[in-house]
Amino acid sequence: MKELLITCPRCESNACSEVSNDKLTVWNCFGCGFTSNSTLTENNIETTEETLPELYKALRFKSVEGLHWYPTSVILDDKAMVFAEGKTIEDWQWSAVQSKNDKPDMSTKKEFPEREFMDALDYIGYFNQK
Repeated sequence: MKELLITCPRCESNACSEVSNDKLTVWNCFGCGFTSNSTLTENNIETTEETLPELYKALRFKSVEGLHWYPTSVILDDKAMVFAEGKTIEDWQWSAVQSKNDKPDMSTKKEFPEREFMDALDYIGYFNQK
């Protein structure tokens, strides 16, 4: 397995992780919160989007390499999560929620603007995991 940091094709930050093996490459950008992998091409877009929320489909970004990028959802062992939430591509944000008794506690929900994905991760303790 090979891991690199690359420049994100969506937001151009240098906080994009690239992990690859001989069959698959996965990208996760901590700058913009979007993810892709080497199978997310035009050939399988319909299958990929069958189970995605409408907002995620609307926010899809196609790179010059022809790969499709989507907002990521982060779940920490039933303790917390971060996900994209909103009604339109002009009106969305990252929502971060803590969990109580292994269930999301919406009273802890905090919203973060599009460019503050890392702050949302920090809120749920992503960087403090052991």
